[in-house]
Amino acid sequence: MPPRFSVVIPTYQRRESLLRTLASLRRQTVAPETYEVIVSVDGSTDGTAEAVRGYAAPYASSVLVQPRRGRARARNAGIRAAVGDVIVLLDDDMEPALAFLESHGLAHEKPGTWVVIGAAPIVVSSDSPPFMRYMAAGFEARLERLGQPGFRLGFRDAYTGNLSCRRDVLLGIGGFDEAFRVYGHEDYELALRLQDAGAELTYSAGALAHQHYDKTFRDFAGDGIARGRTAVLFADKHPAVADRLALSEYRRGDWRWRALRGLLLGLGRVTDRVPEWVVEVVEWLERQEPARLDKYYTLAIDYLFWYGALRARRDRRFDRPAARSAGGSSASTGVGAR
Repeated sequence: MPPRFSVVIPTYQRRESLLRTLASLRRQTVAPETYEVIVSVDGSTDGTAEAVRGYAAPYASSVLVQPRRGRARARNAGIRAAVGDVIVLLDDDMEPALAFLESHGLAHEKPGTWVVIGAAPIVVSSDSPPFMRYMAAGFEARLERLGQPGFRLGFRDAYTGNLSCRRDVLLGIGGFDEAFRVYGHEDYELALRLQDAGAELTYSAGALAHQHYDKTFRDFAGDGIARGRTAVLFADKHPAVADRLALSEYRRGDWRWRALRGLLLGLGRVTDRVPEWVVEVVEWLERQEPARLDKYYTLAIDYLFWYGALRARRDRRFDRPAARSAGGSSASTGVGAR
């Protein structure tokens, strides 16, 4: 009898973190024969595949290895190889709680087609770096919002670091869009198509997996820029909802920050060094530990997003008529309008 769950974990250069995830999956309240674990190695060169093959687990496990092509393709490979009825997508920095799979399964027993978003709080301690604490606080606020009684989830509430859905439903919509090769928005895009196909998003606090976030602000900067680039890609693919993305918020916020951000973005047309300068300023601020450090993180992340969006617009050569055809989204009212 095939397992009920197929846990699909994409990974890149995080062997030790992944082994912690695999160890936590040993300790589940469901029987090990009810689930399999598929590790999809996205071009890692750190011995991940060999470590997984040599890992003794009570559950069935397998390893897929492919060239570096991004998380969307790595997840799709795992979904196609899976044999379980329910796909559980899990990131390689997650540590599932004991009732993780049981809680995902309970959510799918209700009538209807469900996309289950599990809780994924970031693990922090008193000696965690300030950026980690900042990210943890932001994610905790997100989880509190999702857990409010009566809260109706939309596609922007989805994240695929801890998500489950029936395999046939995922395959029916074609899985992840593999055009999303860098960080960001592949989860929103998948959730939008799942909702369009009639699936309903729900949040499960019981489907808990603790997230071991270990990026510094410098590590994060590339992701921040990539999120801007993929936001433009998302808006191009789904113009009808583009005004619900962060791209629609360019003219919001304090005018002084908007003026400074515009100056920085304009300077970015002259030199590619501006993002590095922003990172260096943030690192200097971290050493000073000002009272408003969280605010500076927020502003710097906002700049990186718009820098990525602007570069995507320029690289893809979006012109104004094309932007207007996108339903008047922020592709025309935001970064490309200057």
